[in-house]
Amino acid sequence: MVESFPKQFFMMFKLPLILACAIFSAHMACAAAADKYSVIPEPEKTELQHNSTRTLKLLSDQEAPTLGTDAYRLTVTPQGAHLASGGREGRIYGLATLRQLRDQLAGQPEGIPCGVITDKPRYPWRGLMVDPARFFIPTADLKKFVDMMAYYKFNKLQIHLTDDQGWRLPVPGYPKLKSISSKRKESMRNGIPHEGMYTKQELKELVAYCAARGIEVIPEIDVPGHNQALAAAYPEFFCFPNPDTKVKTDEGVTLHLICPHKPEVWKFYAAVFKELKDIFPSGIVHLGGDEAPLEKTWAKCPLSIQYREQKGMKDVHEELKEFIKKMSSMLAVHGKRIQLWYEKPWARANIYNKGDTVFTWRMGLTPSTITETKKQGLSLIIAAGEYCYLDYPQLPGQSNRGWMPTTTLEQSYRLDPAYGRPEKETNHITGVQGTVWGEHLPTLNHILYRAYPRACAIAEAGWSPMNVRSWENFRRKLADHRQFILKRFNYDMERTKENEPPFK
Repeated sequence: MVESFPKQFFMMFKLPLILACAIFSAHMACAAAADKYSVIPEPEKTELQHNSTRTLKLLSDQEAPTLGTDAYRLTVTPQGAHLASGGREGRIYGLATLRQLRDQLAGQPEGIPCGVITDKPRYPWRGLMVDPARFFIPTADLKKFVDMMAYYKFNKLQIHLTDDQGWRLPVPGYPKLKSISSKRKESMRNGIPHEGMYTKQELKELVAYCAARGIEVIPEIDVPGHNQALAAAYPEFFCFPNPDTKVKTDEGVTLHLICPHKPEVWKFYAAVFKELKDIFPSGIVHLGGDEAPLEKTWAKCPLSIQYREQKGMKDVHEELKEFIKKMSSMLAVHGKRIQLWYEKPWARANIYNKGDTVFTWRMGLTPSTITETKKQGLSLIIAAGEYCYLDYPQLPGQSNRGWMPTTTLEQSYRLDPAYGRPEKETNHITGVQGTVWGEHLPTLNHILYRAYPRACAIAEAGWSPMNVRSWENFRRKLADHRQFILKRFNYDMERTKENEPPFK
């Protein structure tokens, strides 16, 4: 029957059949290409097109001041990419996005979509805090930590340099900081001696390394509390000098508060602040200011009692207010302003001054703190413990030292720094910070294991507006980013109950 059809009949369908096959083949090839970008943090605006590209060669890199200093526009075409940025920060962030897209293309060589990303951060402060005071972190390891920060557009690194368990900042004229305060006989009952002190040059090199990646380094020098390591070297700085004081070997709040009525204390901190000026270009110094048991120390100190009587002060909080004001004035001489951890009793005693920047950190208190700081005229950075404390275990069953709550990746991702409130109630919030306290994190591997991938969630909370954020999309992107980080940094972000680095 078929043989009876004329040859011309088949020729009528030959060309359409060939075209259909070609179209089908092209469709199959396109189906193999990515249909979305995997960028963390999620850009403010992404306009995808139907065509795709197999190259991300940077074809143009131009200034566009109308975009804003920290904003950029990245246009992806079949021939390559075009970057426009409003300033140095915007260019750094645009190149960071391009870096992630190149990593995505390397894993999906069939292509990624063409499109336009128009982007800027939701908040100007997007930070992580590390804690070498507890376990010393060599600068080579800090640089590795910084490289991953830059990959996710963090722009602030707070470095906690002093605490009960160690002092890491060199100060000329005070040699016992290195010989005594930087060392301890063990850590958390492990029987292993520990020590470490940065040199001035090491810290300056770290600052330069961070600056090249768009990251500002903020030093933290804790006062008046968290100072047992200092007391071990210079007991004369304290209300109740004890020459037998040793650097603390475990966690917990101590009674070692510096005495504000000894001239040698102010001479010492003048030297400390001068050294900070020489090392850190940042206009900020974090003074800690938390967990200071005033009622058990200054309230009983003979010098403090005498001073309060002379000045007609009603309590130790008035004394503390004067102390913080004097510290602030000394730093102002060097062109620096202070930051502090927010404590509600101190706020009620009017310790903070209008215009100060404080961090909310105590679990469950951030909603009320947002309200209070707005009324007090304070700038607020969100470091809420239930979302941002990245030293806490991230999976049920992992080591919590008997007290730490578990903070899952999804919980960290659910952070809205404004807590769903309107702009007029939250326009004093300037940013977000993840904190990686170091009492139980002895190595870089331990630090990275706890920090990531939750730091990716904190990065998105600080950068991306809520209307473009999605837990489901974040999980999809994170699956890709595990491969990106493995190839680029040789680091695996997979997290299971069993694969945490062991603790000694």
